Parts: sequence; C-alpha cells; structure tokens
Amino acid sequence: MRPAIPIGLAALLLAAGAVRSSDAAFTPQTHVHMRANQWFINEEVVNRGAPAEGRLMNVRMVNAIFEDRHRNDLNPDAITDRFLAHLAEYASNGVNAITINLQGGMPGYEGALNSAFEPDGSLRPSYLARAARVIEASDRLGLVVILGCFYQRQDQVLADDTAIRAGVVHVARWVRDRGYRNVVLEIANEFDHSGFNHQLIRGVAGEIELIKLAKKTAPELLVSTSGLGHGRYPEALAASADFLLIHFNGTPLKEIPARIAALKRFGKPVVCNEDEKIGDQGAQAAALSVKAGGSWGFMSEKVNQHFPFQFEGRRDDPAVYAKLKELTTPAAKAAAQEYFPPPESRGGWRKLDDPDSIRRLAGMDPEKLESLRMWLRESDGRNFAAVVIRRGYIVLQEERGNSAITDSRRVASCSKAVCATVLAIASEQSQQGKTPRKMSFDDRAFDFIPWAQPLSDPRKARITVKQLLNHTSGLCPEATGANNDGTWEYILGHSGDPRTEKLAFDPGTACGYSSHALTHASLVCENVTGKPYDEFAIESLFKPLGIEHWWFQYYDGGRKIGRHPSHGLGMPARDMARIAYCMLHNGQWEGRQVIPRWFVEQTALPTHDVHGPEMRFKINAETFSHGWQLPARLTEKGIRGGQDIPADARYKPGSGGQLIAFVPSLDLVVTRQTGSSGNWAFEEYLRRACAAVLDADGGK
Repeated sequence: MRPAIPIGLAALLLAAGAVRSSDAAFTPQTHVHMRANQWFINEEVVNRGAPAEGRLMNVRMVNAIFEDRHRNDLNPDAITDRFLAHLAEYASNGVNAITINLQGGMPGYEGALNSAFEPDGSLRPSYLARAARVIEASDRLGLVVILGCFYQRQDQVLADDTAIRAGVVHVARWVRDRGYRNVVLEIANEFDHSGFNHQLIRGVAGEIELIKLAKKTAPELLVSTSGLGHGRYPEALAASADFLLIHFNGTPLKEIPARIAALKRFGKPVVCNEDEKIGDQGAQAAALSVKAGGSWGFMSEKVNQHFPFQFEGRRDDPAVYAKLKELTTPAAKAAAQEYFPPPESRGGWRKLDDPDSIRRLAGMDPEKLESLRMWLRESDGRNFAAVVIRRGYIVLQEERGNSAITDSRRVASCSKAVCATVLAIASEQSQQGKTPRKMSFDDRAFDFIPWAQPLSDPRKARITVKQLLNHTSGLCPEATGANNDGTWEYILGHSGDPRTEKLAFDPGTACGYSSHALTHASLVCENVTGKPYDEFAIESLFKPLGIEHWWFQYYDGGRKIGRHPSHGLGMPARDMARIAYCMLHNGQWEGRQVIPRWFVEQTALPTHDVHGPEMRFKINAETFSHGWQLPARLTEKGIRGGQDIPADARYKPGSGGQLIAFVPSLDLVVTRQTGSSGNWAFEEYLRRACAAVLDADGGK
C-alpha cells in the first residue's frame, strides 16, 4: 500500500496534467539496481562481456530540460525536442545513462533563472513535464537517468532550509509515485561548490541529512551527491550514499586510477558523472576509469551545456563516443566486427595508398604522413623498414635496404616487450593448469631458474618475476659497462665477474635498465612451460598472430647449463606490428584471447613503486611497465621527451632506431626495424605518427 500523498503534493500532481493524464498509467520497462559495486538493468549486469561490464557509462545533458525565465526568446520544449531527437543515437554509441538536473547547469552566461523549484520547495509542472519526457524516453531505450536536484547559482531560488528539505521530499515522491525505476538521484551537483548559498547543501552533514530524507521518502530510490572535480569523496558522506558520485574535471589523467582505487574500499559503485576532457583526452579518461573499476561520465561543456545547446549524437565528440562504444561492446561482438590481417603468405596487411582513402578510411592526414616519410629517411642513414597502421590499414610503409615483410633482422630491446608478453601467456596458461609449473608475476623468479643455483648473491632469492620485467631487480650490470651478451655462466653470475655476481641494489628499491634481467626471464619461461623459450613463443604468440619470419639468439653454457635461447630475437617490421596490434585489441586475435587481458591492462601504468631516474639512461623510472614502456611519462624535453604523446601509448624502443608501439585511444600501431645499434629519436617518430591522426569522423 502506497503512503498517503499530502494535500499540497496531490494538488501539485493534479496541476501537472501536462506531464501525463491521471488515467494514462506509466509502465516502466527499465529497472536499475546495484549488486556489490556493479550496476544492473533488469537483472542483467550492464555491458555484460564488455570492458565496461558493470559500469554505468554516462553523459552530462543537464541543460536538455533548460529554461530561463528571464528570456522570452527561449523555447524550453524545443530544446528538449532537439535532445530527444538524438537520444537513441547516444544510446547506440555506448551511453548507459544521462545526467539531467532540475536546476540545469552553467549555460555559458550568468544570470539565468533555471529551476524546477518554487521558493517553498514545491515543483513547477512545466519543468517536470520536460523531465518526464526525458526519463520516459530513456526508459524505453533502456537508459538510466541520473536526476539532479540542486545546482550552484540556482539554489538561491529556495527560501530557506525548510524549502530545501521540502524540495528533496517532493522530488523523491515524484519519482516514486510516477513509477520511475530507471532513475537514481543526485542531491546536488558539486555540493561543496562556493556557488551554493545554503549551508545545508554545502556541508557534508547537510548532504547526509538530505540523502537520508530522500531515502526515507522513497526507500527503493538510489541516492547520492557529487563533489568538485578533484575526484575525492568525504568518508562520512560515502557511508551514507548508495553510490559515490565524483567529478574528474580537474583531475589529471594519470591520477584517475588512484582516485578510483581510493574509493573502492567503500565497496560501492564509483561513478564519475562529469569530466570536461574532450577528444583523445576524454577517450583516455574513459578507458582509465573503466580499467580502474569506475564508471565514467562525459561533459561536452561547450557543445551540450552552453547555449544554444547542440545535441548531435556521436558528432558531439567522435573520439569520445568511439571509445564509449568500444568499452561497452561485448568482446565476442567486437571480435566479429574487427579486422585481423591474414599471414603475409596469404596476403598480409591491408594497405591504403591514395590520399582520399587514407583520409576517409584510416582517418589520417596524407600530408603529415608524407612529411613523416621524409623525416624517416632523413632522421639517420641506417637501412630500415617502418610501418604506420591505423584502423587496421597500413597508411605508411617506408623501406631503405630492409624489407618490412621478410627481413627478420635483430630488433634489439624491442625483444624485451615480446619476452614479457610471452611470459604473461606462460603465467596465464600455468594458472589454468596447462604447464608443468604454476607461476605468477609476484612469484620469486629464481625459483624457476635452477641453473643459477647456488645463487651468486643471496639477495637474488628475493627477486620477483615482475621485477625482472620492469627493471627493478638489481640485475643491471650494463649500468657499469658490462656486456649484454656472454655465456650463461657469465649472465647467471658464475663466471667470477663481480658485475654479474652481485646485484646493483636490493630488489625493488631502484630501477636499472637490464637486458640480463630479460635473459633470466627467458629461463623462467622455459622452466614453467617445460619448453625452450623460443618454442613456446612461436607456439603461443607467433603462430596465433600469423607471424612467419623470426630468429632467436642463443647462449651457450657449460655441461651443467647447456645451450638455451635468450629473449633476443629478430623479426620484420610488419610482423612486429601484429604483436602491437594484438595488444591494441586487449590481447585478442580473431576472437581468441592470445595475450592475457590483465597483462595488457597492467602495462598502461607503471608496474613498480620506484620513482626518480633510472640508473643507466637516467630517464623517469615510471616509464617502465612489464617489459613495455610508457613514453608519455618521459620527463625530458625535446625529441626524446614524452610531450604530445597520449598517456595510454605503450612502446619499446631498441638500440639502432627500432621501435614497436601502439596507442589504444588512437587505434594506432607504429613499428621500425633496422638491425643496427645506436641511439635515435624514437619518441619523435611516435609523436609525428600520432600528430597525423585526424578526428574520428574522418577529419571533418
């Protein structure tokens, strides 16, 4: 039995006949609820099977129901009409929820009077009518509505605290009595904003009171409130809110994962429902939020929120909506739609040559690619083969002396990223019971290197597999000028050379670039899988991706150790691109999970806690992650710096100007192979390739 409706509210609902006649019952089709920290719609987890499974990906459309009672030139219903005309398109491009607000948002000018509330807290029927249209249209499309009550600059409409409390009760009753089950409530937008006049809204204690008041009025309604753009949430408020609403406007990309991680301890869904980052920055923010376990919300402030309010579906921001679509598309469906190149012997990569196709199909600037081609030829005098791939199309292939298809010359340190990737596959297979021994990256590495016993330095026993891959193991004799290559006795510290006998530092306390550490990793792989490293790499990675040309470097040992492959290898530029392309697709290839998804995700951030310069090259230690590197974290200036490289880019440079790289937010793969040694402008190559990317809509 429903609670009795107070006379004042009953009169209000009768006056709201324009919203829906009393005899036209609303039948909800969409029911939102939560389990643990995941979102469900109609008993089905949101975005099942997609990267954003359980996340509520949302867009801020607070002014879709806007009015300004100071202006006669505005037609509020027409604004709502324009928005609703594109609502289905937003839904089809990865949007699970929209945020609207009964006091709107900043329209790009001051002085607007935009409020569903009267001074006593009662609700205005004409405003409710527009809100109802949006909520019910969303219900039919399976969308959730985050309905906000109060907005800074507008709470002054309400006379006092009594009116504020009455307003919350009226809204909660309206949602409850209308039968809306796709609505969650946001008490205030950025409650701690200085633009609010009423302390009841601005204070934590007041917000807790208002949340409890809404819950008492409508017990099944999920209620929260949002804070400023710093991505933090008061602990006392987190205890009362059903879910944690945060904003990321002022939060740098690199800090998003930590902000979400700090809130996950409360065991409630973490939902960003406002981030002003646009384009590639917005796409990266969405991906980082999902990876960290949070939902993300897009605010296209100048497009959707500033008058005259444009609503054009994915055209609002093609890069962001492409990412939302990707994050909310189930893996099986995405795999069916994705392109994967056949082996080179059966045709290989698809390739674009004419400028119009490059611009239209690959979304690349032909003139900038031509400039990049000239830069590659002038950057050094080495023979090389280089390729740039966007959306699965080769848009640039440049060769001088080397073949991009068949020339499997040495790729130097690019092989470190390959080795770490192979080791991740070995770890995953071991956890599934498919190998003789189990191994995780947190296990002690020398437990899997019996040939190293007895250990030349007792501290080696503490080295983890992960530390071998991210250069924090202490195995870094190269920093003192020791050779990378040698016998296994030399590498394992049994030749009497103090540079390989003793660690340079205690494991995990510093960062020293190390080829020797990855050579050790190849032995770990052999002991875990029961197969030589090269055999396992070919079987588990190369053949599934259609790689056809390679060679491996071997080291000899005495009678005790024998001959084993190291991590060193050679591979053509186009075959290297297959590994980067698989990483770009979250480790999948033609519907098969070749590289573990957890490995791809972990490489997006540093995999250690060491800060400051690395010992050998003096670069920022935070660039190292599981054999790959994060070029955007390079703090140097100039061509070797990380400026203008997307934060989600991963690469591995190799001596001699070799490079393997991928940028998920740009759907971009870049490789170069020379077979030589020496330094080169690795980051400038990647930066120029990124700069040639046009907007996701083809450059319009």
